[in-house]
Amino acid sequence: MNPAPVSSALNETGPQPLPRRRQVQLLKALALEAGWRHLAWLSGLSCLSSLLDIAGLGLAVTLLLGSGSSTDTAPLISGLPVAASLGLLVGLILLRGLIQAQVDINRERLRSGFTDRLRQQLLHQVFEASSAQLDQLGRGELLALLMADINRTALSLDQAVRMGQSLLAMGIYLASVVLVGQATAWPLLLALLATTAAALLQRSGSWGLGRIQSRLNTALQRTVGDGLHGLKALRAATAEGWLLQRFAKETAEGRWLLRERVRRRAGYNAWRDTLVVAVAGVWMLLQGETLTAETLTTTLVLAYRASASLSTVVQARRLCLGNLPGYEALRQRRGQLVPRQGDASDRTIADASLTTLSTARWNELHWSSGADTSTGLTSLDMYANGLVAITGPSGSGKTTLIDRVCGLLNEEDSHWQLNGAGNTWRLSGLAGARQMHQLIAYAPQNAVLFEASLRENLLLGADHHQDAIETWLQRLGLAHLLERPGGLDAPLALAQDPFSGGEIHRLGLLRAWLRDKPFEVLDEPTAFLDAKAAEHVRSVIRERAQQRLMLISSHDSELLAQADQVITVTPTPASPPAAAPARTS
Repeated sequence: MNPAPVSSALNETGPQPLPRRRQVQLLKALALEAGWRHLAWLSGLSCLSSLLDIAGLGLAVTLLLGSGSSTDTAPLISGLPVAASLGLLVGLILLRGLIQAQVDINRERLRSGFTDRLRQQLLHQVFEASSAQLDQLGRGELLALLMADINRTALSLDQAVRMGQSLLAMGIYLASVVLVGQATAWPLLLALLATTAAALLQRSGSWGLGRIQSRLNTALQRTVGDGLHGLKALRAATAEGWLLQRFAKETAEGRWLLRERVRRRAGYNAWRDTLVVAVAGVWMLLQGETLTAETLTTTLVLAYRASASLSTVVQARRLCLGNLPGYEALRQRRGQLVPRQGDASDRTIADASLTTLSTARWNELHWSSGADTSTGLTSLDMYANGLVAITGPSGSGKTTLIDRVCGLLNEEDSHWQLNGAGNTWRLSGLAGARQMHQLIAYAPQNAVLFEASLRENLLLGADHHQDAIETWLQRLGLAHLLERPGGLDAPLALAQDPFSGGEIHRLGLLRAWLRDKPFEVLDEPTAFLDAKAAEHVRSVIRERAQQRLMLISSHDSELLAQADQVITVTPTPASPPAAAPARTS
């Protein structure tokens, strides 16, 4: 692959106004989001990990220096015989390993808990967002946030703490160099500090590479999502090659990104090792005979460990900066989903009233909108025991109108007035729309199945007796679905559609009817159905329209003939829709 496009993207993400300040601000925001308790636990575990590492080195040095002068009677550890000393060292190393394992387990528990919390918060925001806000998010972008960028966010925080941990360890090692080597170690210490400063100040480009990674994550998730969601359409159009080409291009950019990171890391490691060895060699030559064997050995071991800690510091810094753009992308998208606070248009009712309305009989529903529509219809009145039907040519805005009445589109401009049992309730705005959702059973024209069992697809968490579900399936001509292996509880694998279009459509209707709400909305309820299945559906609609408010859209002439009110919409704003109320009392 020619990496030029990615390289140019890197250059575009290069110098920005105060980039380091931006990085510090993001890290601060990330730390605040994680919370002091999370940071305290993470920092404590990191410090414990460093202490265990240092203790392990101390045991190794003790064994190394003691073995040089030990005999069968001389102890490795003062006061203990050789066998007891070795046994104690082995036991301590085993204990250190067990403690380190617990530290790693707890660190993973903290990390996974943090990512789970971020995912739940993002999903909650998506579910609570208005339709206008959701228009700003693509499927690939949202999947990338949930599957990749949130993981990168947690990794960035973890590496920031690891960087502090490694700096602490490096400081201890460098201090030990002075304590062991005393006055002769000062030149080595100064040289190592200079190496540290040079390494930390070196620009790695990790921030720019991290931003490229965010864009690649989005592109890959979009491509995979398109391929799985539209598998049948791809095959029908023999367009598999087109999607594979797109996938190959994006994965090639990902390979370039990985190679670039490895190249930079390998280059730094080679530079660091060469410089540290050169510094240590010059120091040994300058000190000459003034160094004893034990001092020389211990100092070199400590200096090597200090350089290894420096490598960890640099690597953690690069991983932190390289993954921080994942948190930047998450913050940007969440900012687009922030709900409006205290909006004057929002009007809700008490929870007790909402519970009453979900089971009570309504006499009338009045919907109105302050926004212009393509149909020109900005209000609608519906009455109990009657069927209201919307019709019009394809593309005239029937589904859009229904979505607005249901509070799924332009919620901020919608108002609902409910009358029943001598009371009147009013709802409006986004908050009012969320309450309306709890009172409506809506069957969209294109039903969506989830990768769950047939029972879960129909109930979506609700509770119904199996006999009621089976009765409904038989009435709608879907009894054969009960004969599938596993019946209602068999999981559905949806890479290939397991049902016909008509079956999926009837399952969508049944899902709405099982909700049993006082207001039912059906979009093209007889579409995709043969004559027999359509008659079954019309029969159910006739019955249910006598027990509740019902709104449908349809081209079905037989269904329109049984409506009490027919509204014809046209796509011309200048021509208001003609309403032909034929409601009989």
